[in-house]
Amino acid sequence: MTRRESPMPLSSFPDSPLARAADQMLCAASPPTLVAHCHRTYRFGSAFLEGQRRAFDAEALFIASALHDLALTEAYDDPQTPFEVHGARLAEQELHSRGARPDLAGLVRDAIALHMEITTADDPRPEVAAVHLGAAADVMGLRLDQLPPGLLADVLELHPRQGFAAFVTEAVRRQAAAKPDSRIALLIRHAGFLDLIAAAPFED
Repeated sequence: MTRRESPMPLSSFPDSPLARAADQMLCAASPPTLVAHCHRTYRFGSAFLEGQRRAFDAEALFIASALHDLALTEAYDDPQTPFEVHGARLAEQELHSRGARPDLAGLVRDAIALHMEITTADDPRPEVAAVHLGAAADVMGLRLDQLPPGLLADVLELHPRQGFAAFVTEAVRRQAAAKPDSRIALLIRHAGFLDLIAAAPFED
């Protein structure tokens, strides 16, 4: 991939103890392709907010981005609970166990629990909206034209996709089969979610 100039270098991830712990939890449970997706979710979500000139809590957004698909992993999947609901509970519990502020834990919980809802793009809480927007950009290629010139190429270079489309397609198929009343199952049946993944403008 030819590198293009970004408007500014990509910033470092938040380096608080809670952010580092969330990233360690992600990396310990997830294959590299899912780790990279969660990192891209943060990059894209924060870029959307910056483009809208919305202030946001970078630590909260990073933690929620890092953990939003935790329950898609074998280590944390629940056989009955929708992955976004179960993952939200796990993240909240982990943050509480590490002494996080209740408002931070609640914000991360909601961002994860709601990231599969289409209406979450309009959530007034920027961190909640940004996890949805960042994940949707990376999974389906939505709103990529709203990103700064060059940022997409730089993010993909820093966090390669490594076959992510195939990974997430199989992961959500398993979720839908095991939990036919879940949000992801409804999106597959009624919104062509798998077709949207396949049509995303990425080379994996």
